[in-house]
Amino acid sequence: MGEVGDGMKVVPSRSSEWVGAVTPQKPASAIIEIDRVSQVFQTSSRKDHLALSEISLTIAEGAFVSILGPSGCGKSTLLYIVGGFVSPTSGAAKIKGQAITGPGPDRGPVFQEFALFPWKTVLGNVMYGPRQQGVRTPEAEAQSRALIEMVGLKGYENFYPKELSGGMKQRVALARTLAYHPEVLLMDEPFGALDAHTRTRLQNDLLNIWERDRKTVLFVTHSVDEAVFLSDKVVMMSKSPGRIRQVIDIDLPRPRRRNELLLDPRYQKYVVDIERMFDEVDETGSPS
Repeated sequence: MGEVGDGMKVVPSRSSEWVGAVTPQKPASAIIEIDRVSQVFQTSSRKDHLALSEISLTIAEGAFVSILGPSGCGKSTLLYIVGGFVSPTSGAAKIKGQAITGPGPDRGPVFQEFALFPWKTVLGNVMYGPRQQGVRTPEAEAQSRALIEMVGLKGYENFYPKELSGGMKQRVALARTLAYHPEVLLMDEPFGALDAHTRTRLQNDLLNIWERDRKTVLFVTHSVDEAVFLSDKVVMMSKSPGRIRQVIDIDLPRPRRRNELLLDPRYQKYVVDIERMFDEVDETGSPS
């Protein structure tokens, strides 16, 4: 592993402050391929609004990739296209070589809105997916109880959503998504509405879960610190219309330990440099 100055790998680089520029290469085990995707929405005044412009991105199987950028840059729209909830105006998105034409059990969404069934208990919410997939009740219950324990909610199986805190609801939402056994987790600012302490705990929990089975994760966030802490790669987007400005490889050891990373000059440099880039995008909307 290189020193602070040469540990940063950026694709492509347009700023002299960034070092280690390399030519992007398609990973051998790509699971998500986004090829020149653009998205145009019609506003309430019936004018066309270009939300995404010529987005191309390849994500390797098992990678943790965060999408970072200012409000309105199309981060969530890109996630919804991969999820199959929105069809691109032009270009194509594929999963495992197949065109994405709609939602599927291979992609599990976890959004900021918990979207739990209020009339079902924690156990009932998590069991819903397996039962819909035809898993017999005893097996579905056993799987769901194991997931509930994994997300730290053992003992809360019979609680209803209204009886849970925001952080606990998000844990249930994550367990419910994992119960589908998706290959890809699509996470749209899942911790954005939580207090700082709960957010930190859930970040740690998410990494622990990810370390167990290395599902591919596409994670949308506004937080530079969160993106660097969690990710293998950070995709930095420009202001609307959203374009990929740079893809930054986060060359930090795993498993990640927050108390160790906070003292690591490489981690500090990633955060400072990406914060600077974020500020530049916020001010200009385009690469310098």
